[in-house]
Amino acid sequence: MRASVALLVWLLFLLILSILPNTALGESPSIVPAEEVMVKIKLGLPVEYDNVIIKGNLNSDRLGLEAKQILRIPFEVKRMSNDTTLANNSIIINNSIIEGRVDFNNTVFHKYVSFENTIFLENASFVYSIFEEDAKFSRCNFQKTVSLTGSQFHKEVNFTQAIFHQPAFFVGTRFDEAAEFLGAHFKSGTYFNRSLFSGPAEFIETCFSDFVEFSSCQYAADAFFDQVYFGGAASLKDALFSQAVEFNRTILKNESSFYGSHFSGSVKISGSIFNETTDFTGSQFDLDACIKNSSFLAQAFFNNTRFNSSVEIIDCVFHDASFRESDFLDDFAIHNTSFYGLSDFASGNFDGFADFGGSQFADNADFSHAIFNGPADFSRSTFSSKINLQGTEFKRNVHFESCKINAINLTNSSYQWLFLHWDCINHLDKNREAYQRLIYNYKRLQWRKDSSDCISAFLSSIPKMPSINYSWIINSLRLMIMWLSI
Repeated sequence: MRASVALLVWLLFLLILSILPNTALGESPSIVPAEEVMVKIKLGLPVEYDNVIIKGNLNSDRLGLEAKQILRIPFEVKRMSNDTTLANNSIIINNSIIEGRVDFNNTVFHKYVSFENTIFLENASFVYSIFEEDAKFSRCNFQKTVSLTGSQFHKEVNFTQAIFHQPAFFVGTRFDEAAEFLGAHFKSGTYFNRSLFSGPAEFIETCFSDFVEFSSCQYAADAFFDQVYFGGAASLKDALFSQAVEFNRTILKNESSFYGSHFSGSVKISGSIFNETTDFTGSQFDLDACIKNSSFLAQAFFNNTRFNSSVEIIDCVFHDASFRESDFLDDFAIHNTSFYGLSDFASGNFDGFADFGGSQFADNADFSHAIFNGPADFSRSTFSSKINLQGTEFKRNVHFESCKINAINLTNSSYQWLFLHWDCINHLDKNREAYQRLIYNYKRLQWRKDSSDCISAFLSSIPKMPSINYSWIINSLRLMIMWLSI
């Protein structure tokens, strides 16, 4: 009985061994001349290789020749025309090494193409080519320059965990369905300028060690940049995001630019770090924007930016932040956020509820000449330096309950009801009109102690007369004038 079981196990092992591919058996890769591959493509035969080394150049120019000519000619042929080359068969070259150049420019691939886990030792070029079916380049290793400029992927394309050692060009490339770059590593400059992503763009856990260009790209579907590492400068300026875009736990080590970009869908930035200057100047956000648990460790510019829907900035850290002359057409909330440098909201327009509750302003905060058409709430916030409200217009109630304000400028500001206790203010800039308006505000609120303390502070700020004998008369007259003026 035991002998029969042992025999059965041995036969089963031999059966499994017979169906395993060469790579699983650890066999050395076989050598395939490039001419053999090109002849198969020319004749429309299936091209299927696994664990091989291809010697020579794969050049689409040779497809304009007869099959026997391809096998006979030992040198490269340069066609004089730019005619499109057709590849009517599937091409599968997996787990292999291509020692020569790959030049499939102006080629139409009618069927499935796969180069999974293949090493390209020389330049790989697919310029202005068309992939009509799925294309897989996952886990590829590109040792030299890669170019897919002007190419079109009509179906899904997969570059998951691919490694690009030299510059990679995707300029003006069209991705009609999902474009997957999950875990890909670009070690040199990368160019996606003017590319069109009609399907989801997935750059999750992608690493860009050098600079990357996404300027003027169009994203018709959702775009994901989660856990991406941008080691060099990153440009996403003048981009159009028609659907949702997310930057979750993304690290931008150098400068990043979103200048003039248009976000038609929702925007989510969570747990991300911007180490150098970040520029959203002139951008437009049409739907909800949420920035949460993120750090802007250098200058962050949102100048002349238009927010058409609600904005939430929660538990964030800013160094220098500027929202100068920006439009907030819906609710705007900055909760529990710290500004360690200058914060500039001057000449901003806030149409909805503006909520700055619980935020910390370590340096000057400038809201001069801003217009708040809706209620404004600065409750529980701390202004360690100075808040500038000169010329600021509050058309609805403004709240500063439980605030700590080191210094405040209310010159030429206007408000209906200002809920700001006098003991929250360490210093009010000397301006007679500002004092008068604040005292009148306290009188309307029936905050008698605040009114009395404010009057006393105002009187003490006026230079005293040199005569001591009549000082009590002069002070009484000042007090009377003050009350008559309000």
